[in-house]
Amino acid sequence: MKFRNSSIVILGLCVLLCSCYIASAETINDGTGDVWHWAETGTAWSWSGNVGDKPNIDITEVSYTVNNDKITLSLTVRGAIQSSDKVGYYLWYNSTDTYYFLSYMNGTGAGFGMKGSMNFTSSQNVTIMDNKLSVELDVLGDTSKVELWGYAVEYTNTIGDQTSEWWGDWAPNEKFAYDTGTGGSSNPGGTNGTTPDNNGSSPQSNTPGFEIILVTAAIAIALVLIRKRR
Repeated sequence: MKFRNSSIVILGLCVLLCSCYIASAETINDGTGDVWHWAETGTAWSWSGNVGDKPNIDITEVSYTVNNDKITLSLTVRGAIQSSDKVGYYLWYNSTDTYYFLSYMNGTGAGFGMKGSMNFTSSQNVTIMDNKLSVELDVLGDTSKVELWGYAVEYTNTIGDQTSEWWGDWAPNEKFAYDTGTGGSSNPGGTNGTTPDNNGSSPQSNTPGFEIILVTAAIAIALVLIRKRR
């Protein structure tokens, strides 16, 4: 009986320690074959969904884990993470007072966190394990989740080129918010912008590719400021 009681106490302590160590975690699973394609047919640009031949940007999972003072962001695809100037991977995690960001393109990856205007954290130690991309960052503030989502894109030309065809996958799928003729939204990827008609005569005026460029530029500037402060 004493042994049994001691085992219960030990088990309870282990559970308590584990619960203290892992403050929070979440995984969003994303179905396969749900890549969207933006292309020109004749003189019209339009979307087509459920493209099944783009495994390297077909997201299967995005997740975050907070362990004490560290937060790990991860993105997994069905195929393999690519090092190309035409392929990009991005993950956002927003808490109640902080946002964190993971990006990887053309062999270069980085993680970034920002709370307010002067509290930054960054890391270029992005880990790639075949089909999984991840980075660990310092926790800056409250880790209560407000938003978690990922995005992968592949262009036939350079990233953000509106005049070339491109493919994208969003996780969760609700983040794909373009008007495809089936009731899309005017809020692409969580940021304001216009949407294309399903059979529009020209590319849309605001694609995620250009949003990514702006975000990446802002992060690059912030990293320069961080180095100067150090």
